[in-house]
Amino acid sequence: MAASASTAVLFPLKALRRVLGWALLLAVGGFLVLFGLQFSHAPKLDTLWVVIQLRQYGDPLLKSVGPFVGVAWPAEPSYSFLPLVLALAAWGLKVGSDAGFLWLLKTVDNLLTGKEKKEAEEEALIPGLSGMKADSKRSREELLKRYRELESALKSSKRKRCAFLSTDVVGSTKMKDGEQETDIAATFQAYEELLKHIFEEHGAWKVAWTPDGVMVCFLQVDLAVAAGQAVLKGLKEFNTTENRLRTSFRVRCGLNEGEVAIYEDSKLEKVVDHVIDVAGHMQKQAAPNTLWLGAELYNLMGDKSSFYPTGKAVDGLEVYEWSAEPRRRRAEVDGTGGGVRRPPVVATLAGAPAVASADAEARRIGRYEVIGELGRGAMGAVYKARDPQIGRTVAVKMIVTGNQTSEELEEYKRRFFREAQTAGQMSHPGIVTIYDVNEDEDGQPYLVMEFIEGATLEKLLASAGPGRTSVAQPLSESIDIAIQVADALDYAHRRNVIHRDIKPANILVTPEGKAKIADFGIAKMVGTQMTHTGLLVGTPAFMSPEQITGGQIDARSDIFSFGIVLYWMCTGTKPFAGQAITEVAYKVVHATPTPVRQLNADLPYEMEVIIARCLAKKPDERYQRGRDLANDLENLKARQRVSAAPLPTTPASTG
Repeated sequence: MAASASTAVLFPLKALRRVLGWALLLAVGGFLVLFGLQFSHAPKLDTLWVVIQLRQYGDPLLKSVGPFVGVAWPAEPSYSFLPLVLALAAWGLKVGSDAGFLWLLKTVDNLLTGKEKKEAEEEALIPGLSGMKADSKRSREELLKRYRELESALKSSKRKRCAFLSTDVVGSTKMKDGEQETDIAATFQAYEELLKHIFEEHGAWKVAWTPDGVMVCFLQVDLAVAAGQAVLKGLKEFNTTENRLRTSFRVRCGLNEGEVAIYEDSKLEKVVDHVIDVAGHMQKQAAPNTLWLGAELYNLMGDKSSFYPTGKAVDGLEVYEWSAEPRRRRAEVDGTGGGVRRPPVVATLAGAPAVASADAEARRIGRYEVIGELGRGAMGAVYKARDPQIGRTVAVKMIVTGNQTSEELEEYKRRFFREAQTAGQMSHPGIVTIYDVNEDEDGQPYLVMEFIEGATLEKLLASAGPGRTSVAQPLSESIDIAIQVADALDYAHRRNVIHRDIKPANILVTPEGKAKIADFGIAKMVGTQMTHTGLLVGTPAFMSPEQITGGQIDARSDIFSFGIVLYWMCTGTKPFAGQAITEVAYKVVHATPTPVRQLNADLPYEMEVIIARCLAKKPDERYQRGRDLANDLENLKARQRVSAAPLPTTPASTG
């Protein structure tokens, strides 16, 4: 009833406000026209109907108002500002009347319906409180109880299973004593850049920095473990090449995993949870140059090799330790003291020596005798091994399976073996040959591959340093590598095998300049898998727009990814760089990268055309086959005209 009364009263008030507002606007316009007509104008204006009407009604009004302000109208031959003053007065009256009407309408509405609305809203938002006094102790307690229930329900519905890696530099404050400010700044900046690169390569979701440490959130445990190990492994080279201080960097890492209330827009430094606290406690109590984690997390890991129990506990959790220093692992964990013999050094695919510890030498994976560990990444650990049956040196890759139920694991293995067998049927000089696929005594799947003496393209690019023009000099040698990769892609695509994870880390280069693609055919099983949260695992910096947006994947997706690699080879920078996965993913889908010749003026125009075509957002505008790309690269090397025409800027497409 109150609502009906409110409508009946407010309607005429609103109508009056509109009529008065339009009338005052017309008055403002009329006075301004009369003011302007005093000045020089075409005689034809005076014959217009509107002007005649203004003269008929406006002139008498101005003549009657003039005496009150001491101004005669019309005042010829001088000009009168009386119309302008009246126009301003009418505008002020309109502004004042609008404000007055709004206040009046709000007051009337509150008087007629305000109390009724308030009671209805309170009862709707807080059922069961209508019989309580608004400021009573009971009502406050009930409101607090409801708030806590809603908060708990919201957090439980938004919790994600995350792994948290905490790292810091041991004795960082003391390290700076007596050092030059420039050396301190340059060294710690280089250390931060090292960590950023590692975290980006291992798909970090969120990062929170402190002056000397960092807390990193990952959506998969194995990625967090691999990132921590990569940090510790990189210290030796960092201390040799980047550290300007007299004290070597020593880093300790702690890891924990669990469900945390965290959102896409959450800042990690603002998130408070016991899971994060445990990771920090692990890190604070860890020995220098080690990674500590609890027994529960250790049992969830796919690859437990090289982790040892410490006999210590943190927050009630039995601690396992990993170290990049084999001597320390054997001497301190096993208690063998200083009698450990020096482990042998073996060549790796990454071009740096890998150390084979005593336990690694005695280990077997299936029938293969492990010689040493070559490296770790998001897909698992890689070992140099020997096949005793035929005396051949091979590379064995243990594959990460993640936290899966027994049914999911069996289905995963079936699909993995099927894809690996398909890849194993390929025989091409530009593709690393797969010899065998099996699972060890613990049921962990592994691949046996051709062992390549050489370095990854990623290692070569990183070693070239900033400001390089290409991965090799002269440019023709870089083009040779690109031609070999494009030809290998074409071979695989013609057999309906898509890589889905083309990036420098998966391209090996021998000392003779021969390029080989690794992990062909199995990347879609482990390199770009989805977690239970629906988020893409891995670094999107080398993915195509359709991979990131969940579109249809085909051979042209590999072409786009290789275009990113080629861009990096030619300019020394990535076309879609960013600090966070979301930023990089957005750029891949929407942003147009800087033309390569703006970054490297020595490149031929044809190379810019080739890369632009590879990086077209729409798959239909890219090279459709690897052979077409290889042909244009061969023509460029021979200084012939390429077939690709410059591409116009096109809107993003998910394919």
